[in-house]
Amino acid sequence: MKTLRSRGGWVAGLAVAAGVLIGGATLPSDAWAQEKVSLRFSWKVGAEHVPFIVAKEKGFYAAEGLDVTLNEGMGLGSGGVLKLVGAKEETFGISQTATTLKAVVRGLPVVQVMTINSVGLNGILLKADSGIKAPKDLIGKTIAGSGGGMIDIMQAFLDVNNVPVNQVKYVATGTGRLESMVAGRADGALGNGFNDLLDVRLMGAKDATILLFKDWGVPESGAGVVAHADTVKQNPELVRRFVRASLKGIAATVANFDEAVAISKKHFPMVDPVVLLPRLKLLKDQSMLPDPLGWQDPKVIEALKELSAKYDKLPQAKEISTDRIATNDFLPKK
Repeated sequence: MKTLRSRGGWVAGLAVAAGVLIGGATLPSDAWAQEKVSLRFSWKVGAEHVPFIVAKEKGFYAAEGLDVTLNEGMGLGSGGVLKLVGAKEETFGISQTATTLKAVVRGLPVVQVMTINSVGLNGILLKADSGIKAPKDLIGKTIAGSGGGMIDIMQAFLDVNNVPVNQVKYVATGTGRLESMVAGRADGALGNGFNDLLDVRLMGAKDATILLFKDWGVPESGAGVVAHADTVKQNPELVRRFVRASLKGIAATVANFDEAVAISKKHFPMVDPVVLLPRLKLLKDQSMLPDPLGWQDPKVIEALKELSAKYDKLPQAKEISTDRIATNDFLPKK
């Protein structure tokens, strides 16, 4: 694999990704038969999944000779998705970059081939009356989490800010982490300001806030698309076609959020447009999109490797090459 290439302009990247938008999707190429592939979401349909639904509806995948099946995660989380891709039960999957990195370090043969959102807005969700304004205020408090990988990031966050880990109680409540915070059984909950913050506000914590890790010295990353290492090596053109079509899906989503929500509702009837639309707008409003679209910053990957080596007790993370974890080789060339 080649090394990560230099960055380009966001506007230019968007223009390239949106290439078919003016005249609609091109007809499927005669060069390829419709090749069946699958994409597994990490959860039920959320804002980060919409561009792939849009790409399917608008024929961007078909134009690349791909017949793509989209599967919801339904509670799998990034860890579950990575296992499916690693076992070749799914062609592609969506995973948090930090979780993908740890899986690769532990030996799972997957590679991240594009980024969806470069910032995850991860942190600790809080009710307005929690009294927690800074990391030191967490001493003696209880924080609920799903039991997944974000606990490692919280440990780094506490350490960087000189808060003893043993003075903050962590409880693994699975899918009930948000409810625990809203009901007052925990002082806060691990989550993100992308989907989770809106969820807790809808659950009754109307003035909820989030203490973002990135604001307190911890490198942040968002979610990306992963593929099996064998797929990347043996069928790079398939990966390139999938990435190219997916980037067009991101561009089309940003160009018309209302249409993107309607398309998502068509394919996944359980989607609530009232909930999904504001989440989608955060992609642009919070500058969560990478520059250019799909770009994976090697400096962020290196910073995550350092975190993993120290807090996940995976010293071998430092020795793994950055492009073994994430590659920009499949992004459109200028």
